[in-house]
Amino acid sequence: MKTLIAATALMSGILLILVPRFILPVCEYRGFPAGMHCSETARAEYAVGALLVVAGIGGFLLKLARTAIISASASIILYIAAYLIPDIYGFCRSNRMPCNYGTVPGIRFIAIISGMLMAVGIISLVKSARKKGNA
Repeated sequence: MKTLIAATALMSGILLILVPRFILPVCEYRGFPAGMHCSETARAEYAVGALLVVAGIGGFLLKLARTAIISASASIILYIAAYLIPDIYGFCRSNRMPCNYGTVPGIRFIAIISGMLMAVGIISLVKSARKKGNA
């Protein structure tokens, strides 16, 4: 389970860095003006993705189940932030804008699926720690 937690954090962090720029780019990278709200959202998602990459690498390096649980809990908080960032910073509400039909749904999909995997990992680690008498 520790490997699942670390891999999920690492891969979702990489995706949150790549999606707003390369996979489902925001309006700025599709020829629209650079000062749009979705550009600020993309930069905030880059930061969340970088923190998730750090959490994922830390998850691979940490050996104790307790530290993996803490890392996974921090990752879930970051997934919640990734989900809410488009509403905080804003994005284009027009159906013709790439951030509305691509980037924001992609980011939210990654955040939801990764958060669910992380929750499963936490529950499994807590149960196994209780069975071993470590928690």
